[in-house]
Amino acid sequence: MSDQSLREAINDLFNRRWDEELPDEKEESLQDMFDNVIENYGWDQVFKAIDNYMRTTCLTSESIVNFANLFWGYTCTNPRKIPEPYRFLGYLYYRVNSKPWDYDCAEVYEGLVFNMLSGEDDYNHNPFTNYDYIPEKDPDIIAEVEKLREENL
Repeated sequence: MSDQSLREAINDLFNRRWDEELPDEKEESLQDMFDNVIENYGWDQVFKAIDNYMRTTCLTSESIVNFANLFWGYTCTNPRKIPEPYRFLGYLYYRVNSKPWDYDCAEVYEGLVFNMLSGEDDYNHNPFTNYDYIPEKDPDIIAEVEKLREENL
């Protein structure tokens, strides 16, 4: 498979409404497609393509919330570590002005934070059990959001 094929697959997976009612068979086929793309390219290459899609296509709060919900749907049951998780999360928070609750996506964002930052024995970044941890106040997420604001994307 070529890089163009990978970009097309990522576009097919993410260029749809997350809340669209799909038959179970279609949902399963999309998940199978996601899993097959990872099997064919490897997670690192697929994630780079996903990150590129997010940064070039998701330029509004509505589009980033849609993306986050789809990404969560594909990865929530089988989370994978990503390089530079704060960079990725910073972009998600940047596009919703660090206020995911205003866009009805706080639970999805918190799930992504937990999957990307928490390990089996690390509950410091778990907003579901560590009530003192608030992703929007995480200095590393804030630093990434501030970088993006300075770049004025």
